[in-house]
Amino acid sequence: MRRLSALALAFLAGCSSSSITSKTLSDSEIEAIKSRVEARYPDLPSGKQQAVTELVVRALDNMVPIEGGSFMMGDFKVPCEPGSDQLCRNDFYKDNDYIHKVTLDDYSLSKYETTIADFDLFRELQGKEPYEKEIREREGREYLFEPDKPAWTKNWQEPKDYCLWVGELASRPVDLPTEAQWEFAARNRGKEVRYATDNGKIEFGRNHQKKRGRESQAVGSFPPNPLGIYDLMGNTSEWIRDKYSETYYHQSPEINPMGPPDGQGHVVRGGSYLTTPDLDITVTRGSNNKLGFYSNLYGFRCASSL
Repeated sequence: MRRLSALALAFLAGCSSSSITSKTLSDSEIEAIKSRVEARYPDLPSGKQQAVTELVVRALDNMVPIEGGSFMMGDFKVPCEPGSDQLCRNDFYKDNDYIHKVTLDDYSLSKYETTIADFDLFRELQGKEPYEKEIREREGREYLFEPDKPAWTKNWQEPKDYCLWVGELASRPVDLPTEAQWEFAARNRGKEVRYATDNGKIEFGRNHQKKRGRESQAVGSFPPNPLGIYDLMGNTSEWIRDKYSETYYHQSPEINPMGPPDGQGHVVRGGSYLTTPDLDITVTRGSNNKLGFYSNLYGFRCASSL
């Protein structure tokens, strides 16, 4: 009888430990994440510990491995008219005109932008109130905060902290992507791709929101690019690891550039739902420092070194 009871307990324990499933992680790797979560948050209720573990496992499952390589970073220019031999810039900005060779190691990039649900949980563990609480409580505004929409952000630091936090619990190097990593992925491993859609073109309503959408959409609402990465344009502008300098391309090293040591705020890439496609090109650079309020125009995704 005792033997049967022991076997039953062992079976139940095994069921409990395998209740979180993964497409990329082994059971032992999941258990290691669970142990790190419990060690860091020993006073959390078990259900909340489970939610944090699921978040970390999901974040790792969502990482798309990208084989590194070399490409010419910057505005590669396109025919001014279909069939024309005359080349024109992709956009009107001069900070990306200097074409330079970049070589990247292998890395992974999240297929999705970080969601409201996951960012809310991270902030809750820091003892922070939900952002824009007053707006969340207004009748008729619930749609703005659906859990699978991109997280609202106010500055670069919180997204940075979120990615580092995931990395610590996963015991992996996780951070915001570098500008070169983001562009390499958006251009399908550095090809001369103008729009980061499934076919490099804009087809409103099929692979992109209708012109100047009125709100962000749930992550993954439109087809991914050929690498399997969603929403690299047209949902939220994304915070990047690098500091911003208008002249950085002239000084950038070839191997794994990580931005200048000093700059004016940080780089943002990919246009939001308010950005017109002509200003939402794979080579277009933007920058910001911090906003005066949380905004659904600025989101982020994490990357990991392999």
